[in-house]
Amino acid sequence: MNGYRVLPKLVAWDMKVQAREHVYFFTVLSTLAFAIALALLPDQAPDTVVTGILFLDPAVVGIGFVGGIILMERSQNTLAALAVSPARPSDYVASKIITLTLLTFAGGMALVCVAYWPVSPDRALRFTITMAFTGALAVVGGVVLVASANSMNHLIARAFPVAVMLYLPFLAHFNVVEGLWAWILFGINPGHAMLRALLWAADPANVSAIEAIYAFSYMGLLIAILFVWALRLFHDNISRGAT
Repeated sequence: MNGYRVLPKLVAWDMKVQAREHVYFFTVLSTLAFAIALALLPDQAPDTVVTGILFLDPAVVGIGFVGGIILMERSQNTLAALAVSPARPSDYVASKIITLTLLTFAGGMALVCVAYWPVSPDRALRFTITMAFTGALAVVGGVVLVASANSMNHLIARAFPVAVMLYLPFLAHFNVVEGLWAWILFGINPGHAMLRALLWAADPANVSAIEAIYAFSYMGLLIAILFVWALRLFHDNISRGAT
């Protein structure tokens, strides 16, 4: 029962901290930049182009902001304080994932409105599901990256090769690599699943039913694995902070 009481308080606290540190302001700025790019696209722009831009937004908000927030809290000895508080590592990690996923979701849906206005109810529902998955995956991935990073430079050094890897499936997304080779090269790449899901959200005719099942099943599996990994990393960090 303790977790049910602590988690809502941590979520409320994280939202206050994010507002105080101007995270929401910078989210609006980054979303506005992507919105301008979408607005400048010609009418009837291909879904591959639109979803390619939508793919970039969770990476900026999810990975970038979660890294900055956690590093800031570490410098303020927040993790050490958690060691003697009622909050569990799972509460801390879950709070970050909840608040920042909501942030990426809000930004992503705003971009969907810019790209596809007026948005039909069916398309809005598909994007709601997809943005929840892609946002959560980006945020929990960012939590894992920053969990043992020593500084912002260290985080950037880690995030750069990960970003390059995630962007490689653009080759399949834009049909530079097609057919079996696309799956051989990118099938286990999270970016490929995210892009397939976004294409499905734009129009189910863009992907097969098997591809859609693969995309959401794989993202769900990765979210679960990365969440457990993040818990272990933060449990170790909090334990060290108590010694």
